[in-house]
Amino acid sequence: MATGLIIILIVLGLILILLELFVTPGFITGILGGAAWFYALYKIYEQYGKTSGHLALGGLILLLLACIIIAVKSGVWERVSLHQNIEGKVNEMPDVKVGDSGYALSAFRPYGKAVINEQNIEAASMGEHIETGAWVEIIKIENNKITVKQKSI
Repeated sequence: MATGLIIILIVLGLILILLELFVTPGFITGILGGAAWFYALYKIYEQYGKTSGHLALGGLILLLLACIIIAVKSGVWERVSLHQNIEGKVNEMPDVKVGDSGYALSAFRPYGKAVINEQNIEAASMGEHIETGAWVEIIKIENNKITVKQKSI
């Protein structure tokens, strides 16, 4: 019975650790798999002695390394990894200046989006609510922050 429990814990631990590496984010499944392995090793040391415990520990480490190498070489890592590039840039200012005008692409509460000089920009109002579609004018550009006000027609 004890040998069966040890084998079940080793297999369960391996499955949980591999799930942690290749499927689920976080640490829960990895911790559970490691706990299963530690308990299996404890039982091996307790019932079969020091030599068997050391051999089991070395075998578990080799088993984990072999599974990782096989998974990486078989392309599992490519299937679960992200293949998109980020095209945007941080703090890139659009080509607009004070006095340019356009229309509100979204409502400003106080932040929103506007189309000015055929560019979508994010801007802020002076605290007032501006409805979608209203004409707006840039009144201030300071520290990469564009401030607009509703333009009366």
